[in-house]
Amino acid sequence: MLKIHHAPMSRSSRVLWLCEEIGLEYELETITMFSDEMKTREFLSVHPMGKVPAIDDDGFVLWETPAIFQYLVAKYSDGALIPPPGTQEGARHLQWMIWAESYLTVIMGEIAAHSGPMPEKWRIPALVDRGKEMAPGLVAMAEGALVPGPRVLGEPFSAADIMLGFGLQIARHLGYCGDAAPRCEAYLAALAQRPAFQRAMAR
Repeated sequence: MLKIHHAPMSRSSRVLWLCEEIGLEYELETITMFSDEMKTREFLSVHPMGKVPAIDDDGFVLWETPAIFQYLVAKYSDGALIPPPGTQEGARHLQWMIWAESYLTVIMGEIAAHSGPMPEKWRIPALVDRGKEMAPGLVAMAEGALVPGPRVLGEPFSAADIMLGFGLQIARHLGYCGDAAPRCEAYLAALAQRPAFQRAMAR
């Protein structure tokens, strides 16, 4: 069975959500975020940066969420959640997957972690300051991406919605959505009604 190395309330939640969407059974190897557990030799053999998520599929270890998504969707589903490569829709999907991870989630995550749960000895206040400057513009980009909606590629739900939705959840938690981003708010409300999302968040 697929094993997911997971820390609650972390980016690895996206992998749980994807698995629930495609009906893939999995077991969790849960680890505490920002703990010494993540720096042990054993865990670094799974993810050399001491991060989550990582998966172990019968001995095949893989990390980085976009790579995990590509692998799991191709191997264990009909492929509907990721449009075909070489098409305009596939290219646009990849664009939003990368943007949601590399910009939105990274910046929002830095604000949240470096001003909150991260141990003080690891905090970098400059990352919080930079993030607060960038955050409104990032949410505005997401707001624009949801025209006409209802999802980032229009009508079909895709893996990019899992990536974008997670980043926007952090943004909303930090107060960057609300009245300034009504499309993002409606988008998050709709995602929260998905049974797969609810099952993943309950794990």
